[in-house]
Amino acid sequence: MKKLSIKQYLIISSLIFGMFFGAGNLIFPVHLGQLAGKNWLPAAIGFIVSGTLIPLASLLALAVTRAD
Repeated sequence: MKKLSIKQYLIISSLIFGMFFGAGNLIFPVHLGQLAGKNWLPAAIGFIVSGTLIPLASLLALAVTRAD
C-alpha cells in the first residue's frame, strides 16, 4: 500500500467534508423543518438517513473493500 501525499490527503478530506456538509446540508434542513410542521420527526429521520447514514455507509464500504 502506497503512502498518500499531503496534496492527496487535502483532496480526500475536502471531498469527504463536501459529502457530509454540502450546501444542501446547510440550507435544506431548516427549510424542510419549516415545511414539515407537525411531521418534523419523520422529516428529521429521513434527512439523517439520506444526509448522514448513506454517505457514512459508502465510506465504510470503500474502507472495508479497499477499493480504488
